[in-house]
Amino acid sequence: MFEAVKTHGNLSEEIVKQIVQNISNGELKPGDKLPSEREMCKVFSVSRTVVRDALKTLSGLGMITIRHGLGAFVNEVDEDVSRLAALIQISEGTFDELFQVREILEGYAALWCSQNAKEEDILALENIVKRGKELGLMNSEKLALLDAEFHLKIVEASGNKVLMRLMVNILDLTGEIRDKSFKIPGRQYLSVLEHEEVFKAIKQHDPDLAFTRMVQHVQNVKKDLDAHDLVSEE
Repeated sequence: MFEAVKTHGNLSEEIVKQIVQNISNGELKPGDKLPSEREMCKVFSVSRTVVRDALKTLSGLGMITIRHGLGAFVNEVDEDVSRLAALIQISEGTFDELFQVREILEGYAALWCSQNAKEEDILALENIVKRGKELGLMNSEKLALLDAEFHLKIVEASGNKVLMRLMVNILDLTGEIRDKSFKIPGRQYLSVLEHEEVFKAIKQHDPDLAFTRMVQHVQNVKKDLDAHDLVSEE
């Protein structure tokens, strides 16, 4: 079911991909218990910290529930939502199409988030941005996790459950892209600053501005990838 992750790239994200894939194809069913942290460390050949980061991401996605003292369990995934999620499973190399989809989904996610976010959502987004700025350029793996956490939190706070499930597939597809974009000098921290601008619009409850800034952020990442010849059709 699982295999050791590659030694390069974002290790926790690779674990998330494998677990999401097993949930999507039915290998893991609602109510199933995931292997213990110790077992996953052995299977994936990673540290416990990496496993815990992956579980935190999966919990944030709503894919699993962590019951302290009992373990992590797979959540129920609506069949209709699973079909919608499957529509976005595109092949590797179609980066242009993926970015077009991201502009639409994440632009509206930011718009709806600005309209529906609760105070605790605003505080959570503010905390993510703050942690990113504190890291600066010091830890690329943690910045990658914060990048995903920021985008997923916006989708969650938008209140659209279908969109949240679709973003599970976006997460699966953007791992390689995120790794490539973070190889561009200064791109990591620039993304943090762009996240801050999106957050400010959301905090101001300005839907149009939130939409515009999120789309600009996605477009800026795409432009940087193009400029450094890191986006290619395979």
